[in-house]
Amino acid sequence: MCVIGFIMCIQCTNKQTAQLNFPKNRWYQSNVLSLDFKTIAINQSHSIELQLTYVHGFQFSEIPFELYITTPLHQIEKIPFTLRLFDKNKKELGDCVGDYCDIKFIISENYQFNSPGDYKIKILNIFKHDYLPNVLSASVLVK
Repeated sequence: MCVIGFIMCIQCTNKQTAQLNFPKNRWYQSNVLSLDFKTIAINQSHSIELQLTYVHGFQFSEIPFELYITTPLHQIEKIPFTLRLFDKNKKELGDCVGDYCDIKFIISENYQFNSPGDYKIKILNIFKHDYLPNVLSASVLVK
């Protein structure tokens, strides 16, 4: 019964989400965060967010990513973005408890889906090495 309530809650709030967990705390470039969903709410503003859980004291101050949105007409839009983990005073921007931190980053605050149908969202880690270390999970959220 709880599962049905959870599914109904997602449908009522118009939130779509997908998550990747990294058992060895390594986000390899081959691990693509993907979300497939259907939208009927066209020409309305939507927020697209990345949520990341990582180990406190991350050794890099920023992480480069690319967001790809594929429309029902198979057009692909590319949005590069950089997630900053520290401010200019080197203070951690994530919400940390113990050894773990969570950070939310709004990739696009007013994105408009122009036609109803099936969309695909993909987020790629384009870090310059084989993998991004000390990352526990990543989620994409469209609301």
